[in-house]
Amino acid sequence: MKRQSLVMLFFLCSVFCEAQSQYIAKYLLNNNIEYFSLIDPENGIKYILDDTQIYISAIDENGNQLWRTDPWKDNDLEEYRTERPIIIYFSFANNERTDNKDVIMIIYNNTQFGIIDKSTGKFKFLGQD
Repeated sequence: MKRQSLVMLFFLCSVFCEAQSQYIAKYLLNNNIEYFSLIDPENGIKYILDDTQIYISAIDENGNQLWRTDPWKDNDLEEYRTERPIIIYFSFANNERTDNKDVIMIIYNNTQFGIIDKSTGKFKFLGQD
């Protein structure tokens, strides 16, 4: 009986620990983001998400860095579900939520999300799931 209890405890712990590292609301943890760069067709500026999926940089057509940001850290977002979230969604957006402005929408694997001003790199936190 004691052995069965230990086995059950180990099983529950391993399931719980695995679930904690993989839980992302409706998203599954996926380090294979589809696009690591976006190019603005209006001005040729390239927005690059680095390999760690933490930093976003804006690079002009001449290769000059316009800005670089770690939106989560630079804006002192509080720890939520994960110790250090990574960006799992990175795309241009223009809708009611962005006040019909062209921005970059990002979503973290802990479900925090917001928008980045393309010209300044400033992040606006919109919420968390």
